[in-house]
Amino acid sequence: MRSDAQLVLDLRGALEAMARLPLHDLLEQQGLLRPLARELALKTLRRDVPFTAEEGREVLSRICAGLPCDPPTTLEGDWIRTLPDNVQGAVRQRWDHLRFQKALEDRYGERVEAHFLERREDLEQVVLRLMRLPQQGLAEELYLRLIDDDASFGDLASRYSLGDERVTRGIVGPIELSQLQPTLRGVLDSLAPGDIHPPFLLDEAILLVRLEHRLPASLNEALRHRLLEELLQPDLESSVEAALAALHPVPALVGA
Repeated sequence: MRSDAQLVLDLRGALEAMARLPLHDLLEQQGLLRPLARELALKTLRRDVPFTAEEGREVLSRICAGLPCDPPTTLEGDWIRTLPDNVQGAVRQRWDHLRFQKALEDRYGERVEAHFLERREDLEQVVLRLMRLPQQGLAEELYLRLIDDDASFGDLASRYSLGDERVTRGIVGPIELSQLQPTLRGVLDSLAPGDIHPPFLLDEAILLVRLEHRLPASLNEALRHRLLEELLQPDLESSVEAALAALHPVPALVGA
């Protein structure tokens, strides 16, 4: 390890090198520029969302619910600073969250149902039992015991599985189909609840799988908000890319 004196010299040299960089280059080098651009874009999205007078009264009531303060009468001006100091932090978080939700709903609400229909298959959840086994011969033997002798999948998984399924008696899920490895998802697509698939190779292990349940996706409030955020992402990334590109304009060609 270097001496303390050498470390100090190296640190000073690194700081001097950083100080010579343009600020945006320094932030980009440290991986801070893109997150900063995203946060500023989201801040603009929240700031620009409109509320009617009636919506404003409802928002103020929701924001202050359960807090030791009376709701302000208007959203005009710096109304948060009119509240007690000990609630301003919580109120600001709620205010940002509600504005974000409304901005998403205003911009993408009409597209959510169509987006849900496009994504419904991926959003379906499954519960399965799974064993990871070291040898093809063992996998085939256990497969025959399961289909011919009506052996307990849980008991066999607890005894033979190589993975965490040993602890869970083979149970995996509920888990969305989109989160599964493509080969495993393809296997499950071919099964009805209760079916066991013959042994197959995946990631250097032999797998035995039985589908337990399918849980169709439903467009509840939580999923709706998630899909709204999905619809936002392409526009958000486009805005961020445009802003970052503006910091590094392409030089004009000589004689152009």
